[in-house]
Amino acid sequence: MMDLQQEYGPALGTREPPHRPAPGAVRPAMVTARSPLRISLAGGGTDIPSYSSRHGGLVIGCAIDRYVGVTVFPREFSGRLRTASESHSESHSEPYSESYELCDTAADHPNRMTRACLLRAGLHRDRQVAVFSDVPPGSGLGGSAAFAVSLLHAAAHPRAASARELAETAARVEIEDLGRAVGKQDHYLAAYGGILLLRFHRSGRVDPEPLDLPPRVRDGLEERLMLFHTGISRDAGDVLAEQNRRTLEGHSDSLTRLHAIRRLADDMADCLRAGDVSGVAGLVEEHWRLKSKLGSRVSSPALQALHDRAVEAGAAGGKLLGSGGGGFLLLVCEPGRRQTEVRAAMAEAGLRALPFRFTDSGSEAGHVPL
Repeated sequence: MMDLQQEYGPALGTREPPHRPAPGAVRPAMVTARSPLRISLAGGGTDIPSYSSRHGGLVIGCAIDRYVGVTVFPREFSGRLRTASESHSESHSEPYSESYELCDTAADHPNRMTRACLLRAGLHRDRQVAVFSDVPPGSGLGGSAAFAVSLLHAAAHPRAASARELAETAARVEIEDLGRAVGKQDHYLAAYGGILLLRFHRSGRVDPEPLDLPPRVRDGLEERLMLFHTGISRDAGDVLAEQNRRTLEGHSDSLTRLHAIRRLADDMADCLRAGDVSGVAGLVEEHWRLKSKLGSRVSSPALQALHDRAVEAGAAGGKLLGSGGGGFLLLVCEPGRRQTEVRAAMAEAGLRALPFRFTDSGSEAGHVPL
């Protein structure tokens, strides 16, 4: 029988050692980062610069244990850039689809959001990037922001990036690079996690203040909140464009509604600090009444009918999350029989429930050396 060493070269134990980086050099690594999605309880819309830069904004939001994850592999065989993700589709019957792209450089990537994030992150070529998400795009849970924060976090390895740095850089991707009419609440909740009161100053500074609720209040709030996907995907920047234009033009009705939404955020903070969990439903319902008229694309007869159906089944209040126009419907409902009836009514209407818990963890990253 032929000598194995003649056929295959030196035995495993006597092979040449694999290439190793020079002493002190950074060892390449595969990095994965995850950032939480969020629900907004009150104040949404007052973080948009067209309003907050003139009047200051206030938003109360909660990070949830549903995530957008990004893995960056530091090599690609041809030296190009390969990405795998879920993206929007032009088809109304299939609003989102799998997208696999192989580009010479990040500047050639066909998806505007992905391209802008890659360029900000400095991932120009010779990388493989995979994106994973608990929800489809355009769901109103801050997925675009969570994606940007995760990609920036993974790309920063091995340097430690602060939550504020991640939030601000991710916000610049959407607001400056893409020119989208969005605020920064999603980016801060993705980076910091927790239940936050976010103050948006006219100067542009954002101050995140954790709402440290007693376990009884936190648990009571969590068990009363329910999420259902309407099956409609939309782009938040497109939906918010009309609100942004009206605000910049000083449209009196829009400003009146935004001022009231800003006051509702104060009321929500007072309600939670007082432990009045039962009062949350009325504030969420009032928020939707005000928000649904901020633009022609925020609601629709079909979406309003879903909201009304949930209320008729036993929900004490509800609103569409994010900019509206579709995505997830947030309902507030007493646990027990009423929630059972609401779930049945939503299932009959074709809506899928998304169970969740609150999370105090913001964006997190880990690596495996190669």
